[in-house]
Amino acid sequence: MINLIMAIQILSFFFIFRSISRYHFTIKEITVWLVVFLMIGFISTYFIGVWGAITLFFCFVGISYFKNHRTFTALGVFYGAYALVMNSFIGYLAADPITSVVEFIFKQSTANIDYLPYLFTAIAPPVINEIGLRLVRHYVPQLNKEILQESSKVILFPVIVLFIIIIISVYPILTIGNETGDFNSFHRALLVGMWLLFIIALLYMQFQYTHIHKREIEKAKSEQLVQLKDYAAQLEKIYDEFRGFRHDYANILLTLEDGIYREDWKQVKQVYEQTVKPTGQLMRKNEYSFVKLRNLHVSEVKSILAAKIIMAQQMKIDVALEIEEPIHWIHMELISFTRILSILLDNAIEAAAKTEKAKISIVLLEDPIIQRIKIENSSGEKVSLRRLGERGYSSKGKGRGLGLYNVQQMLKENNFASLETEVQSNLFSQTLILRKTGERK
Repeated sequence: MINLIMAIQILSFFFIFRSISRYHFTIKEITVWLVVFLMIGFISTYFIGVWGAITLFFCFVGISYFKNHRTFTALGVFYGAYALVMNSFIGYLAADPITSVVEFIFKQSTANIDYLPYLFTAIAPPVINEIGLRLVRHYVPQLNKEILQESSKVILFPVIVLFIIIIISVYPILTIGNETGDFNSFHRALLVGMWLLFIIALLYMQFQYTHIHKREIEKAKSEQLVQLKDYAAQLEKIYDEFRGFRHDYANILLTLEDGIYREDWKQVKQVYEQTVKPTGQLMRKNEYSFVKLRNLHVSEVKSILAAKIIMAQQMKIDVALEIEEPIHWIHMELISFTRILSILLDNAIEAAAKTEKAKISIVLLEDPIIQRIKIENSSGEKVSLRRLGERGYSSKGKGRGLGLYNVQQMLKENNFASLETEVQSNLFSQTLILRKTGERK
């Protein structure tokens, strides 16, 4: 029974780590890691007691390393430290209440129930942690991993340092408790202080994240204001061109009418070649893609599209925009969506600019079930679909390839969004699919 309880305690660390990190594990990966954890946990516990949990921390960092395409991240270290502290924290808090409940329920029983409090205490941490995280995620907006990683020096590093202090302070006390079977008042006070420090660390993390998140929103709004001003200036230019055309419209009709009435087909042809035909070309100019933005009623997205279309025009890229149905909201958190959209458009513009007939097509489709945002560009480069989205992979050379990797990381956090990629002859397209069964943000 002791070995069973120890095995459950060791596996509890893994399930808490999986719950906080939300990494996707295949059945094979779970099986392999559980076996590895049990082996390392039993061996290390046998030799160094409760300090054996430290070896599991390094296992967690290793898992994060492989899950992040062989990259060490502050977020991966945080997940490992969180699993260690939370398992001990919940186990300590739950031990006495569980013991009291078990003794009350089985007070009339003659059976040996000494092992039951330890068994239930070993099971409690991952269960309580999962319930707690589900409640937090339900009532508090989910933390954006990209923001956490980008601001790790402010958000994660202080929290990790506090977690390490807690571990260094708590584990010697737990070791003494295991050896003596009891804690004196000083040890209990120190444990309570460390758990309060743990709660403070989590509150600090939430506070800093909220502050940085608000700053990101304000920065985005400022950029959107500039982009919307450019959009308004472009619309004003279009209006001036139409006003000039309207001024000449009556004269064009009178000239055509006169030529047709006199059957002077030479004059009709001349008017067509000199006035009507150029007007048709004017109507097909890139600038009139802006008119299609009238169906888009999400100012944040409209400003980005306007800015990127202007950028493409300045680089002599032919832009086609289609938004046939009114779009009043985006079924994804706007900060994540605008980042993804900007990355996809920047990649499309950069790739198209290198081709002889540079062109980009942007299509936003709305139906009762999903939203589709398709971005297609001319391309003269060979792209490996299998490696697309890997950290550091790029057809543009070394030191690139972080854009689509970041897109994939953001999409992993959203169960209702996906990205489809297609490569045809001299064309490259990516379609962002947002299913409306998700929560509207």
